[in-house]
Amino acid sequence: MIHWRRLLRSVALLLLGLASGAALAMQTTSTIPNAPPKLVVTEIQTMLTTKSGHEFPVTIFAPDRSGTFPLIVFSTGAFSSPDRYLNMLQPIAEAGYIILAPTHLDAEILALDPKPKSETVWTTRNDEIAHLAAVPDPVVARLKRRGFTIDANQIAIMGHSYGALIAQIGAGAIATEPDGSRPNRKIENVAALVTYSPPGPLAKMIDAKGWSTIDVPSLTVTGTADILPGLIDDWRLHKAAYEATPEGARWLWVGDDVDHYFDGLFGRGGSIRPEIAKRFDHSIATTIQFLDLHLKPEQVSTGPEPLSGVQVTKD
Repeated sequence: MIHWRRLLRSVALLLLGLASGAALAMQTTSTIPNAPPKLVVTEIQTMLTTKSGHEFPVTIFAPDRSGTFPLIVFSTGAFSSPDRYLNMLQPIAEAGYIILAPTHLDAEILALDPKPKSETVWTTRNDEIAHLAAVPDPVVARLKRRGFTIDANQIAIMGHSYGALIAQIGAGAIATEPDGSRPNRKIENVAALVTYSPPGPLAKMIDAKGWSTIDVPSLTVTGTADILPGLIDDWRLHKAAYEATPEGARWLWVGDDVDHYFDGLFGRGGSIRPEIAKRFDHSIATTIQFLDLHLKPEQVSTGPEPLSGVQVTKD
């Protein structure tokens, strides 16, 4: 494990070195067709350590203004890292949220050699998310120096793909772990769940019964081209968790011809079509509306106007 810690620290120092230019970089023109300049948000890189001694880098996104804000803990897709989700996380932070996004052990940016075992990735991902949701003191201190405070009573958990499953676990889903156990990893202070492209049923890991224990409001985002050949061959599988969750506070967003990465607006690069960019913007606006409803009860948020090619279902 010593070599992992050394590598993690090296990556964190690299990110810290880039952070001084982060605000300038965030003002450059977006690659999204016809999109306005990127939002300017506060971005902080830091290192944290779980109770077990596991060290990991964290990117903190916050609005470009001081104050007290709700918290979102975000888990990336497999092999990815927070820097690949700027188009998603920056506008949500600017809407009035502090986001904590760890760089998980499987992230390609870490280039760990040897690569960590899948069961190690599973355990550390869950531990990192739980650690961040507890609002660790080093995060509080870093934010306080910038004039930020986290409202610890208003916390959401969010993720994409593999990270969406990790988020579901934190919201109360029960999965069969690599060692065959089925622990309850629910994070008690989580008030809402947002998942982009959550996995469908996974053999010997999770099925409808596992998701039925989620008892917080949830938003699920997917699209009719959201497939991963050989793993998810039917986009409807992404709705499995939504359908298994008890009725009462569920939202489902479905975009026509939207794939796993919205043409490459996050996660992986790609050629971005204007209509998909508009649907992506709609999904982000819907996400903010959902979060506002459950984490800012005093605030009225109307959300985006209906958009061709998008269906939003609420119960």
